[in-house]
Amino acid sequence: MEKPIVHGNLKTSNILLDASFECRISDYGLYLLLNTGGAHEMLEASAAQGYKAPELVKMRDATRESDVYSLGVVLLEMLAQKEPAGGDDRAPSSRDIFLPASFKNLVLERKISDAFNSDLVRQSRKSGNERKLNAFFELATACCSPSPSLRPNTKEILRRLEEIAK
Repeated sequence: MEKPIVHGNLKTSNILLDASFECRISDYGLYLLLNTGGAHEMLEASAAQGYKAPELVKMRDATRESDVYSLGVVLLEMLAQKEPAGGDDRAPSSRDIFLPASFKNLVLERKISDAFNSDLVRQSRKSGNERKLNAFFELATACCSPSPSLRPNTKEILRRLEEIAK
């Protein structure tokens, strides 16, 4: 069995679309091959941008589960049409609101529709795809679970995305 690939720096700028709109993941740590001391820099940059899984705060190595968290942030970006942490490269402060926390607060306040891009909500209502939008949101938030063991694995994510696409 092949060892799974851990990206460690998954974010929207590392996801490319080909001519058929199929995703291609880029930047598989080439920087780290050239700069072996760069792991700390890379994790700090991903934290500032809002993609870093909570368990990586303790500077643990990236895992499949931390990549799933980052994917969840990307999915939330698609729903909100917002960058996960304001889009600048400064270090995050305690006042920063990251997308997963922002969505959680809106769910608790029963204002979840405020989190979605209004055009996206309007289109899903017109086309009768509100159920799909909600399923996509549920998947994104599951990926962003604070506990790595509660996040879906990649096979489950793929299965759920295929189900949503039907």
